[in-house]
Amino acid sequence: MCAQIHRDPADRGHVQTPSSSPGRRAGGAKTGGLVTDGRALASYDFLRPAKLPREHLRTLQLAYETFSHRLAILLTSQLRVVCRVGVAAVDQISTDEFLARETEPVVVAPLRFDPLPGTAILELPQVTALTLIDHLLGGPGGKQHVRPLTDLETPLIRDLLADVLTELKIGLAEFVRVDPILGALEYNPQLVQVGGPADVMVTANFELTVGEAESTLTLTVPLQSVLPSLQRHSESAETTAGERAAQQAARDLLTQGLREVPVDVAVRFAPAKLRSNDLFDLRPGDLLSLGHPVSRPLDITTAGRVFGHAVATKQGNRLACQVVSANKEDFPG
Repeated sequence: MCAQIHRDPADRGHVQTPSSSPGRRAGGAKTGGLVTDGRALASYDFLRPAKLPREHLRTLQLAYETFSHRLAILLTSQLRVVCRVGVAAVDQISTDEFLARETEPVVVAPLRFDPLPGTAILELPQVTALTLIDHLLGGPGGKQHVRPLTDLETPLIRDLLADVLTELKIGLAEFVRVDPILGALEYNPQLVQVGGPADVMVTANFELTVGEAESTLTLTVPLQSVLPSLQRHSESAETTAGERAAQQAARDLLTQGLREVPVDVAVRFAPAKLRSNDLFDLRPGDLLSLGHPVSRPLDITTAGRVFGHAVATKQGNRLACQVVSANKEDFPG
């Protein structure tokens, strides 16, 4: 669905009223009920998502630049040939546009960024994958014939991709902490479920050079998976160092204050059950069986919660209890 507004040169956009004079008003012209400021009108496609905010795009670029730098070092060390990786472009498209692209035969690696939702895709041309495998096995690289990977080659490329994901994890740590998980390799992006037709995807193209061979590497991530992390990172970046220090100082004071709040603590036996008649018939001197074994420690409680156990003892001529266990996980402070 695409909406486009045309401006007729013959229509000067004048609205003649008793109080107005002919000619264009200083505040802008009216064209078909739309007030314009004189600039050319542009079309807007309602199915194409709006562009990423500049600060979010910059955050992604910094993360991908870190990833590309570390990836170049990784490939150079493992393949024993000079490799270069650079960020070519970062853009956003709909899932429909992503799947409708015309691409050369590729190896598709579905990724899950635990704990983020959605599925990302890492694409590598089959020719490049075969070149990488040839270098891994000590070969010279050179021209490769386009074909799917064999059963012996697939584990090699998976092991290499696992190392690539480690570098990607470090790059994405610029704004989010994730644990990339590699799925089953495919050869057609359309076989990977990445979302609905109108869902927004962020795709990053990397220029990859392995020795003399030049190629591309494409990483596509669902926008909704990383958008909350990008927003939080943007908000934290807007806070100055002084403001962050003041917030930390306030948190420290609050924590210290909570540690010094007086708390009522009780040491109790296990509760006993009585019938109402027995309860009403209690008299001085009666023995009440609590059902608490002698070997069982007493419960230390506060606000109705048990956070430790103790045994009865004395301190001087006062009754006391000695702590024998504490449930620190319930009270981490």
